[in-house]
Amino acid sequence: MHNLLEIKNLFVSFKNFQAVKGVSIALKPAEFVALIGNSGSGKSTVAQSILKLHRNATYKGDIYLKKTNLMKLDEKQLQQVRGRKISMIFQEPMTSLNPLHTAGAQIMEVLKLHHMKALKEEVFRLLKLVELTDCERIYNSYPHMLSGGQRQRVMIAMALAAKPFLLIADEATTALDVTVQAEILSLLKRLQRKLKLAILFITHDQSIVRKMADRVYVMKSGLVVSTKMPFVNKPRLKPFEEGEGRPLLEVKNLNVSYGAFKAVQNVSFSLKKGQTLGIVGESGAGKSSLVQALMRLVPSTGEVLIDKDNFLTLEGKNLFKKRADIQMVMQDPAGSLNPRLTVFDIVQEGLKIHQPRLKSKERLALVEEVLLSVGLNPSLLLSRYPHELSGGQKARVALARVLILKPKILILDEVMASLDKHTQGKLKYLLFKLQEKYHFIYLFITHDMGFLQSVSDYVLVMKSGVVEEYGKLNEVLLNPQSSYTKTLIKASL
Repeated sequence: MHNLLEIKNLFVSFKNFQAVKGVSIALKPAEFVALIGNSGSGKSTVAQSILKLHRNATYKGDIYLKKTNLMKLDEKQLQQVRGRKISMIFQEPMTSLNPLHTAGAQIMEVLKLHHMKALKEEVFRLLKLVELTDCERIYNSYPHMLSGGQRQRVMIAMALAAKPFLLIADEATTALDVTVQAEILSLLKRLQRKLKLAILFITHDQSIVRKMADRVYVMKSGLVVSTKMPFVNKPRLKPFEEGEGRPLLEVKNLNVSYGAFKAVQNVSFSLKKGQTLGIVGESGAGKSSLVQALMRLVPSTGEVLIDKDNFLTLEGKNLFKKRADIQMVMQDPAGSLNPRLTVFDIVQEGLKIHQPRLKSKERLALVEEVLLSVGLNPSLLLSRYPHELSGGQKARVALARVLILKPKILILDEVMASLDKHTQGKLKYLLFKLQEKYHFIYLFITHDMGFLQSVSDYVLVMKSGVVEEYGKLNEVLLNPQSSYTKTLIKASL
């Protein structure tokens, strides 16, 4: 069988930086090929170079679609390829969809662009193709009115509107929770078979590759280094940590409401020093509302006892002092770091608030110490801004910013979600070493039961604001009582 797509000795440069260094890749018709690698390996650059989406890049090499060399086409000729013969879906549908137009209008726009029948019936056909049932509501909904899975299905419908024979999916399921991710992956596989569609799937998740791909190309530092299917080890159950002394954190009957909507209902748990709780559930389960209530960022009722003091009722100086004991690292380090501040100013900010009498030299010494503790070189990074850091460095800076206050309780809200597996592993090891040294309580918020398997002592499973299951991790994993928990485990492990 002849190749549908063949990339031959591709080089891609941005000014003085060589992002891709002689990559060769081939896809046959109706084949599912994965392109994997760590962040910065060049996989997305290769994928986007197929359609020459980088306007400021210098290209060298050949990319054949059947017998046509795409590198020889001008911009007008490429417009006939983009969407019509090769289509692309991206990682985050919320930023790819226009927030000012309905889903129906955006699919209709694609049909008009490619001179196809721009009829409501055709839009409905595409929505049904991606297995959306409430077509009238979806058609008239703006992106913010749809769930993550519905938005991604709309993106797939737009990508398939012009009936392409190659679909490029660039990290298309990374932003989705584990159950929705499994649904979208299954949908892509069914569409591939039904439409005889070739798919180039870019990811850093090796478990997806094992489940989905016919073949794989592994990239590192701009090069294809392997074509062997990766072997995925399931994480071992973490040995249960007994903790120290009496409970340090006790949460009793915590409730969060937004008007008539009950986001969190009667949640209770307790943790000792050195213990880790994994809070798991799909998008909308109430995980973020729960931890925001623990931080007093949203109104709530119930009790949050830290060293026997009810954090929810403290006021004035007592509240100010206790805030340093419970800190939070947000999901997206890039979004939570002030782009106008240097690393030094970001990390020292908490000290200036909680320890205003410290001298400049003392603050500098503490900042350098905490950066070293999270594996960063102060002499190289102190004067840098967030945009000059890698994803892993941003995550470590966000961690250093809270560690400098020496908290007792650390909440980590989806901190691994935007990182590749290699960086995740290094950050996870760092967090373990810090917990061994300082006996932090960790609360990991995630939608990935597989990740919790290697980090948690207890697990709390949430759905629609309610606790579906709570207990020691190995007991929940090995003998789940809730059908929802069973579904999460099946999708993750």
